[in-house]
Amino acid sequence: MALGVFLSRCGGRIESALDIQAALAGVAGRASVVRVLDDFFDAGVAEGISRDIEEHRLDAVVLAGHSEEHFAKSLSASHLRDAIVAAGVNANRVAAANILEQCALAHPDDVAGATAKARAIIDVAATRAEMAEAVEGEMIRPRSSVLILGVTAEAVVAAQRLLRLGYSVVLADREDGSKRAGRAFEMHATTSYVLDHPQARVIDSARLQDGDGYLGDFRIVLESADGLETYRVGGILLARPDHTEWVSELRQHFRVDVDDAGFARSLDPAMHPAETVDPGIMVMPLRRSDAQQVDKVAAADAAAMALVLKLSHDTVVHYRDTSAVDTALCGGCATCVRTCAFGACSISDDGFSDVDIRRCVGCGKCVVSCPVGARDIVSSPHDYLLGAVRDLARAKVEGDKVIGFLCGGCGYPAADSAASTVAGRGVGYPSSFLPLRIPCGGRLDALYVLEAFKVGFEGVCVYRCREGHCHNLVGNLDMDRRVNLLRTVLRSRNIDDARLRIIDISPFEGEHFIHTLEEVYSTIGGLANGKGGPL
Repeated sequence: MALGVFLSRCGGRIESALDIQAALAGVAGRASVVRVLDDFFDAGVAEGISRDIEEHRLDAVVLAGHSEEHFAKSLSASHLRDAIVAAGVNANRVAAANILEQCALAHPDDVAGATAKARAIIDVAATRAEMAEAVEGEMIRPRSSVLILGVTAEAVVAAQRLLRLGYSVVLADREDGSKRAGRAFEMHATTSYVLDHPQARVIDSARLQDGDGYLGDFRIVLESADGLETYRVGGILLARPDHTEWVSELRQHFRVDVDDAGFARSLDPAMHPAETVDPGIMVMPLRRSDAQQVDKVAAADAAAMALVLKLSHDTVVHYRDTSAVDTALCGGCATCVRTCAFGACSISDDGFSDVDIRRCVGCGKCVVSCPVGARDIVSSPHDYLLGAVRDLARAKVEGDKVIGFLCGGCGYPAADSAASTVAGRGVGYPSSFLPLRIPCGGRLDALYVLEAFKVGFEGVCVYRCREGHCHNLVGNLDMDRRVNLLRTVLRSRNIDDARLRIIDISPFEGEHFIHTLEEVYSTIGGLANGKGGPL
């Protein structure tokens, strides 16, 4: 496995807070190429990395600098990843080592600690890139059709835009959508255009009963007075992100982030106000109650444009980042079937567990529930996560060492957000807090917690979504039950279970992230004579 490691100075922010060469020392001996760049997004960098990949025939790449979330949220950051994949590296073997937000910016007053932590994070990312299974990309020709949930002024404007661009549109409303669309006088011409268009259809008194698929090819079942009807669309636009019934029905089948009120939340209010965690589902940016017509039109344009940008390509690639089954181990017990909240698991005619890739969201609950280890997630395999716990334990940082299992939907972005809180107060949190990203709280195997105590961590923090917020419906609650049962085991091994914390958090709560860490370290410090020994 030929590995390439590319480190970004991020405009000087990284090298001002840690020793770059020391951070790379651990991985330098195992990598075919190690480069230090000024910034990943400078002109020519993508071309330079692509040349390295081709000349050195690299199989795996680590991008050390920005967080995983930066590549998902920045408007053009995906360009670099696309270039790496085009140069020949499988998409699942491109790993981000977040040494900006969770090292350099998190510990500005602790160069040695930030450096040691960065070294550990780069090593773990390198292992992740090398161990990851190559995933197959499914080429999809996007359907030129869109489902709009909720007939509002914004929905009608978006529908008009989409129809003018050649898309067909299905507008579904809880009540009488046609009547609702015609209420605003200034909308009369637009509404008439939409309602009379041969490529538009309005479904009244609709409920979303079933759905599967992904960007470019969704299958949606709506129930109305006419019965159940199935629609195939390339994208979904939620015109009423504040309509909790629509949001709840969507969340039964797809990943949708919600706020404390149960409203659908965008991926990033600043950079992606219309996009959600599911790339094929858009939301109208939330408007104020006194919003003017111009605000509604702007919101509709933003959502329609964001969706058209994704659907206008000849093909989109869907990577099967799903659960996989080892039939040599599977006994067909159907535990995974009972565990999966999205109905993605079944027992096939040959008696083995099967995965419906159109429904699987890669949360990992089935992996944890499988009694014989026949399941695994291709992006976060079991051996990698267990090995990462051990690798992080070897980091030479000062103070009580705490590992943080950070859910990718909440804890990890919250830790990124904490960087701005640190900047405000000028003092970082302990660099002996070592993060490990997991796709969902539901992916956390109790074995990882036991291993963490065994290899010497003084504390274990599990950051999970607040109740009702989990992208995967109940991944957080299932993890709660599992981990809390583990407390009995810990006590039986003379380990104070106060060393294990489960913390609720939302993705933008950087200040809360730091506050909870301070509590954890205070608790562990108070247990100085009662921590118990390692397992």
